[in-house]
Amino acid sequence: MPSFSRRGFTLAAAATMALPGADLRVFSREDALWIEAIQSHIIPTDDAPGAREAGCLAYLDLQLTQALQRFLPAYRSGLKDFQTTHPDFLTQSPAAQLSLLTQWNGKPFFEMLIDHTMQGFYGSPAHGGNRGQASWKMLGIEAYMGEGHYHGR
Repeated sequence: MPSFSRRGFTLAAAATMALPGADLRVFSREDALWIEAIQSHIIPTDDAPGAREAGCLAYLDLQLTQALQRFLPAYRSGLKDFQTTHPDFLTQSPAAQLSLLTQWNGKPFFEMLIDHTMQGFYGSPAHGGNRGQASWKMLGIEAYMGEGHYHGR
């Protein structure tokens, strides 16, 4: 009977779940799990949708082939460093994950991911994030897309 580590089982189980942006362009499926787990702490789900529901992973994965392409090497090296430093991150409790992430506050990789997660959450759905206008609805903004302009209330 093969033996499975808890981490291996968790990663295997997570890999079978449908990810937002399942048509990944840049990230491997495993790397996408890591990015999305971190993003879910940057903008957590509470009484309103968080980064996961708003498709921030899909935004980042798409934009790293377009406007944010120059950041791709920094994402590759930063994520690898994070994974090497904290190999059990995905299997830890949310509180333990948050504690680890606070240690990364101010580090370039983490700051870059915060910025790009915010862009995906609050930006135009036309760029791959803000699925269902989640953040705009949360803020009470009625989006109107006429001649490329957005008008609030």
